[in-house]
Amino acid sequence: MRRKRSTLSRLRPFWIAGAGIAALAAAGGYKAATLPMFDMTSLDVTGVSHLSANEVRSRAAIDAHSNVWLQDRAAIVRRIDAIPYVANAHVTIRFPAAVTIAVAERVPAACVRNPSGRLFTIDADRRILESGCDAMPVTYELRTSIDGRPGIFLSNPELDALLADAAALAGGGNRFRTLGFDEFGDLEATLVDGIAVRFGDDGDLARKDRLVGPILAELGARVRTVRALDIRAPATPVVEFEAPKSPASTRSQQAINTIYTRTSP
Repeated sequence: MRRKRSTLSRLRPFWIAGAGIAALAAAGGYKAATLPMFDMTSLDVTGVSHLSANEVRSRAAIDAHSNVWLQDRAAIVRRIDAIPYVANAHVTIRFPAAVTIAVAERVPAACVRNPSGRLFTIDADRRILESGCDAMPVTYELRTSIDGRPGIFLSNPELDALLADAAALAGGGNRFRTLGFDEFGDLEATLVDGIAVRFGDDGDLARKDRLVGPILAELGARVRTVRALDIRAPATPVVEFEAPKSPASTRSQQAINTIYTRTSP
């Protein structure tokens, strides 16, 4: 009497065939994955102005001699995002192997100067975009040292306070070139024409700022001789002039100072 074959023994031939098919499929898949047609044929970069397309290509570090579809796109994006000027990046691939990197750049917002005098460009998120700074709306003068490596996000209480003061002054219409604190922690600013404005503490900054325009407007052509406005006491603002060149100009400047001490609200 013949013994009945087990289920495993009946399926064994199919296992062998299945394994062979799987091996052939793997070999075919490997062959397809290594076809030269899937090696990168082009690499376009869009959205750059401060950056160069070549810098983005270099930091992306895409292997041009292997299948672009199998490369780690997330890792590519991380390498590009590490560029200080990059806000975000997106990588797309068009069949068969054309790659496009779309970059959104960060926008320079201000300069920061540390105690040594070095300047840095930052954006609205306080990320240092580069060493050096040029033609920014305002420079924040710091008394405390910062880590000035491009790419880091600044965490500095003094900068936080200056940014808050800048926001409080934003509606006054006066454009300030610099903002900083003196040795006593009082806020000082410089207008674009070089006139210093001494605000004192940061209480009621908007009210103090509203004094600046009218005072300078009433001075007319004489504003060219103004060195500073002291509005630490808003009820009695003081206009400080450059050193007089003649006795007549001394009397005129003293009279102007008396007018503003007497008439300012």
